[in-house]
Amino acid sequence: MEQYWVEGLFANAAGVRKARKSGVYPPSAIEPYAKGLWANSPDEALHLATEALNGGEWLENPVVSRLTEEQRMRAIGAPEFPGLQAPARKKRGRP
Repeated sequence: MEQYWVEGLFANAAGVRKARKSGVYPPSAIEPYAKGLWANSPDEALHLATEALNGGEWLENPVVSRLTEEQRMRAIGAPEFPGLQAPARKKRGRP
């Protein structure tokens, strides 16, 4: 099994019920989804994520990736907040 990162936007179950009546998803029903899942394939990870919505629906096709958002941002060299990086190791000197 491998870890896959699934992320996207979905409408919760209450929003789906309201959308069936009015035809429009209310903005309060739209939620982000970002979760790491253990699966054998990307399709299985997508299936597990869809089951986890508990009656919700994807607004767009979710993105399935092997990299987390943090790893992607670090790879492109995006700026970081000051103070969040790991502290530098102190050099040990001989007494």
